Amino acid sequence: MPRRKRNDTPGTIHHVIQRGNNRNYIYENTRDKKEFLSLLSTALTTHDALLLQYALMDNHYHLLIKVGSEPLSSIIWFLNRTYSLYYNSRYNRTGTIYGDRYKSYLVTETHKLFSIIRYIVQNPVKAGLAATPSAYRWSGHTEVCTGNTYIIARTTLLSLFSPDPSLALQRYIQCTEHEKWTPQVGFATIIDKREETRERLSCLLDRILAKRNLEDLRAMVVSGAKSPLSRELRNQFVHVAVTDGHALRDIASFLHVSHETVRRISKQDRLQKHTP
Repeated sequence: MPRRKRNDTPGTIHHVIQRGNNRNYIYENTRDKKEFLSLLSTALTTHDALLLQYALMDNHYHLLIKVGSEPLSSIIWFLNRTYSLYYNSRYNRTGTIYGDRYKSYLVTETHKLFSIIRYIVQNPVKAGLAATPSAYRWSGHTEVCTGNTYIIARTTLLSLFSPDPSLALQRYIQCTEHEKWTPQVGFATIIDKREETRERLSCLLDRILAKRNLEDLRAMVVSGAKSPLSRELRNQFVHVAVTDGHALRDIASFLHVSHETVRRISKQDRLQKHTP
């Protein structure tokens, strides 16, 4: 039966699992794991890829990789080959240390991606190797939480949760550590909906202002100021926010203006669209 062709489109994210031959250990001690991470860092750099999360167990590893211009197979081939050479030399042995070909799963759905991140981080806890994800040394979880990055592409990882860095970290921790988080529930029972709405509106406004290099006018726009420029920016923001699906009352509250003001701006925008 022919092997399944892997999707290596640049920018795609893959969950990679590689187990030891006959489920034997592939790491004997701390030195082996440090060497593996060093080789993994080299593999990522030389093959234009980013590591979003990982966990090194005793007889297998989990990697969450975002590929760049080079295929995933090149990265894993380099990593497995160089580590096998190190391991065989160190322990005076020959032959493969891995069982079968590595497994990889293309991740395209957001909730599935969050679920896999949680699965990788929680893997050492479920295996009884640590009481909490933060207590396990051989995963990328502590790097993400503390910001002391070594091998994790922290900014890229957190951007998957939110464009706002502080909220992104909060959501990441909830996803990986909160006992109520599930792929079905997600952040629905954890995140304050009002907070999430304000965060989305804030990001929309920041995007509008950044395109026009007017970031310093942010306070003026959200204070209900009546200057011509603030009105122009507010009108543009209302159009974008309504298009994004936000309720008029939420937009009005965010801008500190009346509901009627937002309704009028929205109505004028609709009339202009239908004017021949």
